[in-house]
Amino acid sequence: MHPNSLSYLKTTIPAAIAGMLIIGLTVSVVPHQVGIAKVLVGSVGWLLGLTCGCVALGGLVVLYRSRILAAGGQDLFLRFNTGRDLEALSSGQLGWGIWLRRLGRLLSGASCLLVGDVVTIRSLQEIEATLDESGCLDGLPFMVEMAAFCGRRFRVYRSVDKIYDYGRSKTLRRLKDVVLLGALRCDGGGHGGCQAGCHLLWKTAWLKTVPEGRAESPVPQDDQREKTLLIARANLPDPAAPPIYTCQYTQLSVASSPMSGWDVRQDLRPLLAGNVTFAAFCVAVLTRLFNAAQRLRGGADFPSIPRSALKKTPLVTLGLAPRDPVRVLRSDEIARTLDERSRNRGLWFDREMLKHCGRRYQASRRVERLIDIATGRMVKITTPCVVLEGADSSGEFLRLCAQHEYLFWREAWLSPALRPVRPPHPHTGRSDTIASSLDRPGT
Repeated sequence: MHPNSLSYLKTTIPAAIAGMLIIGLTVSVVPHQVGIAKVLVGSVGWLLGLTCGCVALGGLVVLYRSRILAAGGQDLFLRFNTGRDLEALSSGQLGWGIWLRRLGRLLSGASCLLVGDVVTIRSLQEIEATLDESGCLDGLPFMVEMAAFCGRRFRVYRSVDKIYDYGRSKTLRRLKDVVLLGALRCDGGGHGGCQAGCHLLWKTAWLKTVPEGRAESPVPQDDQREKTLLIARANLPDPAAPPIYTCQYTQLSVASSPMSGWDVRQDLRPLLAGNVTFAAFCVAVLTRLFNAAQRLRGGADFPSIPRSALKKTPLVTLGLAPRDPVRVLRSDEIARTLDERSRNRGLWFDREMLKHCGRRYQASRRVERLIDIATGRMVKITTPCVVLEGADSSGEFLRLCAQHEYLFWREAWLSPALRPVRPPHPHTGRSDTIASSLDRPGT
């Protein structure tokens, strides 16, 4: 049994019993009431009863998810949302849910972009006409790394209705008219070689819809390279000043607006846009409801981040190269590499990463430097991280936030899949100095 299963049962069973009792009492009492009392008792009774029932159902979902993760299987949320993976969308296998959303858009006369739509990125001249003197549209910069994709055709991967403001407020903020396209990520070419690999954010004004067809088209053979270089020069920092970079993610706070945590529309927009399937949406909502009940009772959340009391964490170097097969360690193994703040040498182990424990992936690349989005300065990572192919943040625990950032892994959390793990290096006692850059949900 999972260590937290008993805590989950202590909420699930009472919630199920309470739900049945409340609904039973409501059914028996309401017929004897009249007027406003009948409406009030019936409404409150059914609301409380169904809420308890949903908490109990969420408990069953959490218990099942815990069992799957303990066995190293694919998480239930990720499994139910495989129809929205890049591979599935790129192949044109959109599923009935996407077509149903398109029908709803047609009947309502709306013009919003949905996941799976094919778009062409406008020409550089057209995009420049939408930008202000600082090279932004609604506060969001058009970056040099994006220019090479002008004129090409891609499929919408996600509709971004909100972002998490890592650099300033540490809250979810509203973002309008922005989508992610395919696997387009920033390569850092115009920003000092930053290796964060963030998804490029595209304003819908920079795109135009095209008929369903091939998702990608060749790079136009024109003066695109020269245009890209002109934009690059315009975005270079002043050589006489300290190098402070401006990119889409340093400007998230400016490009977004405050949003109330009570605004339930932020939960529905990802579903309506097609970011998640209905089944994955139900799993996420039931899990969040159950976690809220657990917090009220003082129980354990799902999933619970492994804890440790280490004061100094180990340094493990595996020498991983791109395409090397690896296995993510189990959560109890990873716990032995963390300090009391769930960090290894300054890098936070996030609960999004628990979905990947025990599973096998391929190493993509090493991350040795990135821009601190709070300050705009380039930060050198003293203990390099590793990015794994296919292991990014799902956004489930950020109210289905669709940024899909890379998860950064210490090699201490990985094991080569085909060769023995090298022994850890003698511990030096040094800790990374990049907590402000990497201390963000999903990384």
